[in-house]
Amino acid sequence: MARPFRIATYNVENLFDRFDDPYSVGDDMYGRFRSSPKSRAHAFDVASRIRENGVDGRAIDIVGLQEIENFGALLDFVQASVGPEYGAQTGVVSQPSNDPRGIDLALLCSKRFRIGRVTSHKYEKFRRGDGRLHRFGRDCLQIEIMDEAQQEVLLTVFICHLKSKYTGVDPFKDPDEYEARQALNTVKRRAEAEKVVDVVSRAVDIDNDRFVVLGDLNDTSDSDALAPLVGAGNPLGLTDAMTLIEQADVAPHSASRRPRDTHVWQRPQADGSRVDEWAQIDFILVSKALWELRTGKADVINSPKDQGSDHYLSYVEFAFPDP
Repeated sequence: MARPFRIATYNVENLFDRFDDPYSVGDDMYGRFRSSPKSRAHAFDVASRIRENGVDGRAIDIVGLQEIENFGALLDFVQASVGPEYGAQTGVVSQPSNDPRGIDLALLCSKRFRIGRVTSHKYEKFRRGDGRLHRFGRDCLQIEIMDEAQQEVLLTVFICHLKSKYTGVDPFKDPDEYEARQALNTVKRRAEAEKVVDVVSRAVDIDNDRFVVLGDLNDTSDSDALAPLVGAGNPLGLTDAMTLIEQADVAPHSASRRPRDTHVWQRPQADGSRVDEWAQIDFILVSKALWELRTGKADVINSPKDQGSDHYLSYVEFAFPDP
Protein backbone atom coordinates (compact mmCIF):
# COMPACT_ATOMS: atom_id res chain seq x y z
CA MET A 1 0.00 0.00 0.00
CA ALA A 2 1.36 3.43 -0.96
CA ARG A 3 2.37 5.73 1.88
CA PRO A 4 0.82 9.22 1.35
CA PHE A 5 2.44 12.33 2.74
CA ARG A 6 1.89 16.04 2.28
CA ILE A 7 4.29 18.93 1.69
CA ALA A 8 3.17 22.47 2.52
CA THR A 9 4.39 26.05 2.51
CA TYR A 10 3.13 28.74 4.85
CA ASN A 11 4.14 32.34 5.46
CA VAL A 12 2.94 32.66 9.06
CA GLU A 13 3.41 36.47 9.11
CA ASN A 14 5.57 37.74 11.96
CA LEU A 15 5.66 34.73 14.27
CA PHE A 16 7.42 36.63 17.04
CA ASP A 17 7.70 35.66 20.69
CA ARG A 18 6.88 37.97 23.60
CA PHE A 19 10.51 38.40 24.71
CA ASP A 20 12.89 41.14 23.65
CA ASP A 21 15.90 39.89 21.70
CA PRO A 22 18.76 42.29 22.58
CA TYR A 23 20.57 41.38 19.36
CA SER A 24 17.64 42.12 17.05
CA VAL A 25 15.82 45.37 16.17
CA GLY A 26 12.87 43.45 14.74
CA ASP A 27 10.99 43.30 18.03
CA ASP A 28 12.01 46.65 19.53
CA MET A 29 8.86 48.40 20.71
CA TYR A 30 9.63 51.73 19.06
CA GLY A 31 12.04 50.64 16.36
CA ARG A 32 11.70 51.01 12.61
CA PHE A 33 11.27 47.25 12.14
CA ARG A 34 9.10 46.58 15.19
CA SER A 35 6.77 43.57 15.07
CA SER A 36 4.37 42.48 17.77
CA PRO A 37 3.85 38.86 18.88
CA LYS A 38 0.68 37.11 17.81
CA SER A 39 -2.18 36.64 20.20
CA ARG A 40 -2.64 33.09 21.44
CA ALA A 41 -5.84 32.91 19.40
CA HIS A 42 -4.04 33.84 16.18
CA ALA A 43 -1.19 31.43 16.93
CA PHE A 44 -3.78 28.69 17.41
CA ASP A 45 -5.44 29.59 14.09
CA VAL A 46 -2.08 29.41 12.30
CA ALA A 47 -1.25 26.09 13.96
CA SER A 48 -4.61 24.57 13.07
CA ARG A 49 -3.78 24.84 9.35
CA ILE A 50 -0.74 22.65 9.94
CA ARG A 51 -2.29 20.32 12.49
CA GLU A 52 -5.72 19.57 11.03
CA ASN A 53 -5.21 19.21 7.28
CA GLY A 54 -3.09 16.08 7.05
CA VAL A 55 -3.69 12.59 5.70
CA ASP A 56 -6.20 10.46 7.62
CA GLY A 57 -6.23 12.93 10.50
CA ARG A 58 -2.45 13.23 10.75
CA ALA A 59 -0.71 16.58 10.66
CA ILE A 60 0.92 17.73 7.44
CA ASP A 61 4.25 15.92 7.25
CA ILE A 62 6.63 18.54 5.84
CA VAL A 63 5.97 22.27 6.00
CA GLY A 64 8.32 25.10 5.08
CA LEU A 65 7.66 28.28 7.06
CA GLN A 66 8.54 31.92 6.50
CA GLU A 67 8.66 34.89 8.91
CA ILE A 68 9.80 33.13 12.09
CA GLU A 69 11.55 35.37 14.63
CA ASN A 70 13.98 32.71 15.88
CA PHE A 71 14.25 29.05 16.84
CA GLY A 72 12.92 29.71 20.33
CA ALA A 73 9.76 31.35 18.98
CA LEU A 74 9.35 28.44 16.56
CA LEU A 75 9.78 25.77 19.23
CA ASP A 76 7.35 27.51 21.58
CA PHE A 77 4.81 27.72 18.74
CA VAL A 78 5.19 24.02 17.95
CA GLN A 79 4.99 22.82 21.54
CA ALA A 80 2.21 25.19 22.66
CA SER A 81 0.02 25.38 19.57
CA VAL A 82 0.84 22.80 16.90
CA GLY A 83 1.21 19.69 19.04
CA PRO A 84 3.46 16.66 19.63
CA GLU A 85 3.47 15.30 16.07
CA TYR A 86 6.73 17.18 15.42
CA GLY A 87 9.70 16.04 17.47
CA ALA A 88 11.71 18.94 18.94
CA GLN A 89 14.99 17.06 18.38
CA THR A 90 14.15 15.50 15.03
CA GLY A 91 11.66 17.66 13.15
CA VAL A 92 12.06 21.36 13.98
CA VAL A 93 14.71 23.63 12.43
CA SER A 94 15.31 27.29 11.64
CA GLN A 95 18.39 29.35 10.83
CA PRO A 96 19.11 33.10 11.21
CA SER A 97 18.64 34.95 7.93
CA ASN A 98 19.85 38.24 6.43
CA ASP A 99 16.56 40.03 7.01
CA PRO A 100 16.94 43.27 9.03
CA ARG A 101 13.65 42.56 10.84
CA GLY A 102 15.05 39.24 12.01
CA ILE A 103 12.49 37.04 10.23
CA ASP A 104 13.86 33.60 9.41
CA LEU A 105 12.99 30.50 7.39
CA ALA A 106 12.06 27.25 9.11
CA LEU A 107 10.85 23.72 8.54
CA LEU A 108 8.77 21.23 10.49
CA CYS A 109 8.56 17.54 9.70
CA SER A 110 6.44 14.96 11.44
CA LYS A 111 7.84 11.97 13.30
CA ARG A 112 7.39 9.87 10.16
CA PHE A 113 10.54 11.63 8.90
CA ARG A 114 13.82 13.05 10.20
CA ILE A 115 15.70 16.23 9.35
CA GLY A 116 19.11 15.51 7.87
CA ARG A 117 21.77 17.93 6.69
CA VAL A 118 20.84 21.64 6.83
CA THR A 119 22.66 24.14 4.60
CA SER A 120 22.28 27.92 4.61
CA HIS A 121 23.15 29.95 1.52
CA LYS A 122 22.72 33.39 3.08
CA TYR A 123 26.40 34.30 2.82
CA GLU A 124 26.74 33.70 -0.92
CA LYS A 125 27.08 36.80 -3.09
CA PHE A 126 25.94 37.06 -6.69
CA ARG A 127 25.42 39.64 -9.43
CA ARG A 128 22.09 41.32 -10.04
CA GLY A 129 20.90 42.37 -13.47
CA ASP A 130 22.17 45.90 -12.79
CA GLY A 131 25.66 44.55 -12.12
CA ARG A 132 25.70 45.10 -8.37
CA LEU A 133 26.57 42.39 -5.87
CA HIS A 134 23.66 41.00 -3.89
CA ARG A 135 22.82 38.44 -1.21
CA PHE A 136 19.52 36.79 -0.42
CA GLY A 137 17.33 39.20 1.50
CA ARG A 138 16.60 36.24 3.76
CA ASP A 139 18.13 32.92 2.65
CA CYS A 140 17.72 29.86 0.50
CA LEU A 141 17.60 27.19 3.19
CA GLN A 142 18.45 23.68 1.99
CA ILE A 143 17.20 20.79 4.15
CA GLU A 144 17.42 17.05 3.63
CA ILE A 145 14.40 14.97 4.64
CA MET A 146 15.35 11.46 5.71
CA ASP A 147 13.47 8.30 6.58
CA GLU A 148 12.70 7.54 10.22
CA ALA A 149 15.77 5.31 10.53
CA GLN A 150 17.96 8.08 9.05
CA GLN A 151 19.32 5.65 6.48
CA GLU A 152 18.11 7.34 3.29
CA VAL A 153 17.60 10.87 2.00
CA LEU A 154 14.03 10.84 0.69
CA LEU A 155 13.97 14.36 -0.73
CA THR A 156 15.55 17.79 -0.40
CA VAL A 157 13.60 20.95 0.44
CA PHE A 158 14.75 24.42 -0.60
CA ILE A 159 12.84 27.10 1.36
CA CYS A 160 12.79 30.63 -0.06
CA HIS A 161 11.35 34.02 0.80
CA LEU A 162 12.22 36.34 -2.07
CA LYS A 163 12.39 40.14 -2.09
CA SER A 164 8.99 41.73 -1.49
CA LYS A 165 7.28 44.49 -3.48
CA TYR A 166 7.13 46.81 -0.46
CA THR A 167 8.55 50.28 -1.16
CA GLY A 168 7.37 52.58 1.64
CA VAL A 169 6.55 55.19 -1.01
CA ASP A 170 3.05 56.55 -1.69
CA PRO A 171 2.29 55.58 -5.34
CA PHE A 172 -0.06 58.57 -5.75
CA LYS A 173 2.05 61.30 -4.14
CA ASP A 174 5.34 60.20 -5.71
CA PRO A 175 4.60 57.83 -8.62
CA ASP A 176 8.03 58.13 -10.23
CA GLU A 177 9.89 57.16 -7.05
CA TYR A 178 7.39 54.37 -6.44
CA GLU A 179 7.97 52.89 -9.90
CA ALA A 180 11.74 53.22 -9.55
CA ARG A 181 11.74 51.30 -6.26
CA GLN A 182 9.41 48.66 -7.65
CA ALA A 183 11.76 48.20 -10.60
CA LEU A 184 14.72 47.78 -8.24
CA ASN A 185 12.79 45.24 -6.16
CA THR A 186 12.09 43.29 -9.35
CA VAL A 187 15.80 43.29 -10.21
CA LYS A 188 16.59 41.91 -6.74
CA ARG A 189 13.83 39.30 -6.88
CA ARG A 190 14.96 38.12 -10.33
CA ALA A 191 18.56 37.82 -9.13
CA GLU A 192 17.44 35.78 -6.11
CA ALA A 193 15.38 33.47 -8.33
CA GLU A 194 18.37 32.93 -10.61
CA LYS A 195 20.58 32.22 -7.60
CA VAL A 196 18.09 29.62 -6.34
CA VAL A 197 18.48 27.87 -9.69
CA ASP A 198 22.25 27.91 -9.22
CA VAL A 199 22.04 26.62 -5.63
CA VAL A 200 19.71 23.77 -6.57
CA SER A 201 21.70 22.83 -9.66
CA ARG A 202 24.85 22.43 -7.56
CA ALA A 203 23.12 20.54 -4.76
CA VAL A 204 21.10 17.84 -6.53
CA ASP A 205 20.69 15.87 -9.75
CA ILE A 206 17.83 17.84 -11.27
CA ASP A 207 16.74 14.99 -13.56
CA ASN A 208 16.74 12.15 -11.03
CA ASP A 209 16.59 13.48 -7.45
CA ARG A 210 13.42 14.27 -5.53
CA PHE A 211 13.39 17.90 -4.43
CA VAL A 212 11.03 20.82 -3.97
CA VAL A 213 11.51 24.60 -4.04
CA LEU A 214 8.85 26.27 -1.93
CA GLY A 215 8.00 29.46 -0.11
CA ASP A 216 6.76 33.01 -0.46
CA LEU A 217 8.20 34.21 -3.78
CA ASN A 218 6.44 37.60 -3.58
CA ASP A 219 5.37 37.65 -7.22
CA THR A 220 2.99 35.93 -9.60
CA SER A 221 3.69 33.09 -12.01
CA ASP A 222 3.51 35.35 -15.08
CA SER A 223 6.24 37.70 -13.82
CA ASP A 224 9.64 38.10 -15.39
CA ALA A 225 11.26 37.94 -11.94
CA LEU A 226 10.04 34.38 -11.31
CA ALA A 227 10.62 33.06 -14.83
CA PRO A 228 13.80 31.15 -13.83
CA LEU A 229 11.73 29.10 -11.36
CA VAL A 230 8.13 29.12 -12.57
CA GLY A 231 8.34 29.87 -16.28
CA ALA A 232 7.72 27.26 -18.94
CA GLY A 233 10.91 25.37 -19.69
CA ASN A 234 12.60 26.57 -16.49
CA PRO A 235 16.11 25.08 -16.18
CA LEU A 236 15.27 22.96 -13.11
CA GLY A 237 12.29 21.30 -14.77
CA LEU A 238 10.03 22.39 -11.91
CA THR A 239 6.24 22.06 -11.95
CA ASP A 240 3.97 24.39 -9.98
CA ALA A 241 2.03 21.87 -7.89
CA MET A 242 -0.84 24.30 -7.38
CA THR A 243 -1.80 23.78 -11.03
CA LEU A 244 -3.41 20.56 -9.74
CA ILE A 245 -6.15 22.86 -8.47
CA GLU A 246 -8.64 23.72 -11.20
CA GLN A 247 -8.93 27.45 -11.82
CA ALA A 248 -10.41 28.99 -14.93
CA ASP A 249 -9.25 32.53 -14.15
CA VAL A 250 -5.51 32.75 -14.83
CA ALA A 251 -5.21 36.53 -14.39
CA PRO A 252 -2.33 37.42 -12.04
CA HIS A 253 -4.59 39.29 -9.59
CA SER A 254 -8.22 39.21 -8.58
CA ALA A 255 -10.63 41.27 -6.48
CA SER A 256 -12.01 38.05 -4.96
CA ARG A 257 -10.29 34.86 -3.86
CA ARG A 258 -9.79 32.01 -6.35
CA PRO A 259 -8.80 28.41 -5.49
CA ARG A 260 -5.04 28.90 -6.03
CA ASP A 261 -4.75 32.33 -4.42
CA THR A 262 -2.56 32.30 -1.33
CA HIS A 263 -2.35 35.96 -0.32
CA VAL A 264 -4.54 39.00 0.07
CA TRP A 265 -3.64 42.61 0.73
CA GLN A 266 -5.57 45.85 0.69
CA ARG A 267 -4.36 47.89 -2.27
CA PRO A 268 -4.63 51.66 -1.64
CA GLN A 269 -6.68 53.79 -4.02
CA ALA A 270 -6.24 57.43 -4.99
CA ASP A 271 -9.27 58.42 -2.91
CA GLY A 272 -7.76 56.91 0.25
CA SER A 273 -9.89 53.77 0.23
CA ARG A 274 -8.52 50.25 -0.09
CA VAL A 275 -9.61 47.22 -2.09
CA ASP A 276 -8.78 43.54 -1.68
CA GLU A 277 -6.27 42.15 -4.15
CA TRP A 278 -5.73 38.38 -4.29
CA ALA A 279 -2.93 36.44 -5.97
CA GLN A 280 -0.89 33.25 -5.79
CA ILE A 281 2.54 34.33 -4.59
CA ASP A 282 3.35 31.22 -2.50
CA PHE A 283 4.60 28.23 -4.46
CA ILE A 284 5.41 24.54 -4.17
CA LEU A 285 7.65 23.84 -7.15
CA VAL A 286 8.31 20.16 -7.65
CA SER A 287 11.13 18.28 -9.39
CA LYS A 288 10.51 15.74 -12.14
CA ALA A 289 11.22 12.75 -9.90
CA LEU A 290 9.01 13.98 -7.06
CA TRP A 291 6.20 15.00 -9.43
CA GLU A 292 5.92 11.36 -10.53
CA LEU A 293 4.78 10.52 -6.97
CA ARG A 294 1.87 12.98 -6.89
CA THR A 295 -1.55 11.66 -5.91
CA GLY A 296 -3.47 14.52 -7.53
CA LYS A 297 -4.48 16.12 -4.23
CA ALA A 298 -3.60 19.74 -3.49
CA ASP A 299 -5.32 22.60 -1.71
CA VAL A 300 -5.00 26.11 -0.33
CA ILE A 301 -6.46 26.21 3.18
CA ASN A 302 -8.48 29.37 3.71
CA SER A 303 -10.59 28.57 6.76
CA PRO A 304 -11.25 30.11 9.20
CA LYS A 305 -11.12 33.56 7.64
CA ASP A 306 -9.34 35.20 10.58
CA GLN A 307 -6.36 32.86 10.70
CA GLY A 308 -3.54 35.00 12.03
CA SER A 309 -1.70 35.50 8.74
CA ASP A 310 -2.25 37.35 5.47
CA HIS A 311 -1.09 34.21 3.65
CA TYR A 312 -2.81 30.84 3.38
CA LEU A 313 -1.19 27.45 3.75
CA SER A 314 -0.76 25.50 0.49
CA TYR A 315 -0.12 21.77 0.33
CA VAL A 316 0.29 18.99 -2.21
CA GLU A 317 0.12 15.25 -1.55
CA PHE A 318 2.55 12.59 -2.73
CA ALA A 319 2.86 8.87 -2.07
CA PHE A 320 6.00 6.77 -1.77
CA PRO A 321 5.58 3.33 -3.30
CA ASP A 322 5.72 0.25 -1.09
CA PRO A 323 9.27 -0.66 -0.04
